[in-house]
Amino acid sequence: MRTTNIQAITYDAAGTLIHLAEPVGVSYSTVAARHGISSAPETLDAAFKTVWKRTPLPFDDRAPRDPNEKAWWQRVVHDVFAESGVALPDNDVFAVFFEDLYEHFETPGTWLADPDAEEVLAKTGEKYRLAVLSNFDARLRRILSDLSLLGYFEKVFLSCEIGASKPDSKIFETAARGLELAPESILHVGDDPECDGDGSARAGFHHFRVGNTTSPLGKLIDELSLA
Repeated sequence: MRTTNIQAITYDAAGTLIHLAEPVGVSYSTVAARHGISSAPETLDAAFKTVWKRTPLPFDDRAPRDPNEKAWWQRVVHDVFAESGVALPDNDVFAVFFEDLYEHFETPGTWLADPDAEEVLAKTGEKYRLAVLSNFDARLRRILSDLSLLGYFEKVFLSCEIGASKPDSKIFETAARGLELAPESILHVGDDPECDGDGSARAGFHHFRVGNTTSPLGKLIDELSLA
């Protein structure tokens, strides 16, 4: 990767800078139990992975659009419990449960900062302008703030506010315009090979792929010769 012309770095959030403190199925099952819904965490975790793979992201033209990302998440949660074979309560009870679950994923302690996040942001922030470029919804600002990461960023670009999800080039183009930089002067850091890798490449960004074992976030410091 040529780094001489890079002026800014955009970071993906979930899977790159932040990670869930426990498996999705555990959280779903714990919150469901508070509303009288009995479920097995392992079954829900497997169902979530299945539903996630087959569900187009918000703002994807391949599927009918939901009114907003929260409505999209409600549909995903409903499908996860249906996929797992759990008997769903009536709509009113399910709506209350979903609100509780949605708020749970914004609660401090639900997300953890990547072990390398603060060092990487501090070092890259000394040389480059930093921004978040994420398919997360508006809850992300509070999550990053609670983890003491939000202050590193000049701007936060979210799919729910732009009306496009990675890998759509629109979200990358919006970030480039917002930073007033040419795409080729921006490096995008993310873990998803399609959303982050293919999306950034089509938009003309550089890309650094984060992987749990092969390429941890901390390796970016060496890649940019900032050690």
